[in-house]
Amino acid sequence: MRIAVASGKGGTGKTTVAVNLAVFNSIDLFDLDVEEPNDYIFIKGDAEERIAYRKVPEVKDNCNACGVCKDVCQYSAIYVIDKAYTLPELCHSCGACVYLCPEKAMEEVDYQTGKIVRVKSDEITLTYGELTIGEASAVFLIKQVKELMGSKAIIDSPPGASCPMVESVSDADYVILVAEPTPFGLHDLKIAAEVVSELGKKFGVVVNKHGLPFDGVEKYCREEGIEILGKIPFSKDIAEKYSRGELLRDMKDYFVQLYEGIV
Repeated sequence: MRIAVASGKGGTGKTTVAVNLAVFNSIDLFDLDVEEPNDYIFIKGDAEERIAYRKVPEVKDNCNACGVCKDVCQYSAIYVIDKAYTLPELCHSCGACVYLCPEKAMEEVDYQTGKIVRVKSDEITLTYGELTIGEASAVFLIKQVKELMGSKAIIDSPPGASCPMVESVSDADYVILVAEPTPFGLHDLKIAAEVVSELGKKFGVVVNKHGLPFDGVEKYCREEGIEILGKIPFSKDIAEKYSRGELLRDMKDYFVQLYEGIV
């Protein structure tokens, strides 16, 4: 079973849940927050990495500056002066310009979109991507990291509810939404819940920093019939362990029961 851990905003405790859920249930972890992966802080071991590529157009010498490629590009990744020029950082690798060029003056070449890293610890294997600085879209790298995923995995999704988050949860069997009990947390939880509902995913909520004086998140879940899977207390000790890159080993039973309650 693939379980994705997501949130409507950053800083809710998504990484805390994903990492501890993976380790204490001996399930490989995939950090798909390729713009800012941080699960490696908690998972120590030997690392292997490889470069990840995507296809972008390259203009050949027989280009006559007809402008067909520029007109077909929906992302302003091509401009024409004396010939066509490309902006690979903006290219979405759709291939339309290469396919429609009347002079066959464009071809697809490899362009580095980032790298993929695998860390093997004594307990699990962590796989994550690191996006090349300046890349406009994280989706291509997320897809390549997902190709290494088996039928059983814990997925640490990017925060928010945009394309990277959608891509990261698209193949999950279940989604855990982590929310903090604040007005901002409630606002973004509603957005995330709407997205996973539209995707047809089963999901529940883990309330992190439980004990803060705001009951809006739990009230919303009750009114909408959303299952509250668990609560993690608002704790200085937990915050200190997170800041040191330590697992919550005294909460091992909690994360085992959280997983068993889903599967």
